[in-house]
Amino acid sequence: MARVLRAAASGALLFLIQGCAEAIPTPCQTLFTAPNEVVSDGYVLRFVRAGSAADGCESATPAETSDLWLFSTLANGAVAAHSVSMPFPEGEPTPVGMVGTGTFAPLQVDSEGFCGIPSLSTMSDDQSGTLLSYATRDLRFLGAPAYQGAEFEAKVTMTVGSCVAEYDVQALSPAVFCTDDADCDPFRTPLSSGIPSGLDQGCTSAPWTAAVTAYLGSTGVCFLRQPFPSLKPGVSPIAGSSPGR
Repeated sequence: MARVLRAAASGALLFLIQGCAEAIPTPCQTLFTAPNEVVSDGYVLRFVRAGSAADGCESATPAETSDLWLFSTLANGAVAAHSVSMPFPEGEPTPVGMVGTGTFAPLQVDSEGFCGIPSLSTMSDDQSGTLLSYATRDLRFLGAPAYQGAEFEAKVTMTVGSCVAEYDVQALSPAVFCTDDADCDPFRTPLSSGIPSGLDQGCTSAPWTAAVTAYLGSTGVCFLRQPFPSLKPGVSPIAGSSPGR
């Protein structure tokens, strides 16, 4: 009888623990990756212009382009972002305007597996003599534990000099340099790509990658094959495999 009671009590405790675990909301976050010889921290962004360029601005605001942004998730859902196209001045305080800041709202992953940031403060830099700025809004991340914020989409107003254009953006982290799809494999050994295995992605050296591949010193970069959320068949935004698994 004592054994039966103990077993029943253990089962009840396990049920309560599991129930509590399921009830704990998942906090929204951006993905941090420790760099190594095949992986760089940050997000690869693909910019696709919405509409035509203004007269004389096709070169400054091309139909497609790329950048690499570094993100940090701070306390209370706050987020800071920085473009590698805006290098910080050496030996000087970080200019506030070169860092985009925002806050996840709500702070937890929603019932469909997504997180959102309404907007980031504008990132801008004119050290080169030509203004570059990004005004970013409507960020939506894959936030479930299987993805940990590894992918997002957003709207960006890009300003280059006197040229302004609207872009649809899709982004993937980590930034993985590659020569073929095998380099993007999350099950690759001895070093995983670190990309969640539920995402449909592979190696590309398409012209739009030029800015990122030049920064990484690579011929290609791993990126998504479909529009957000670019999941493999049968994979949902809520269920999937963890990064690199």
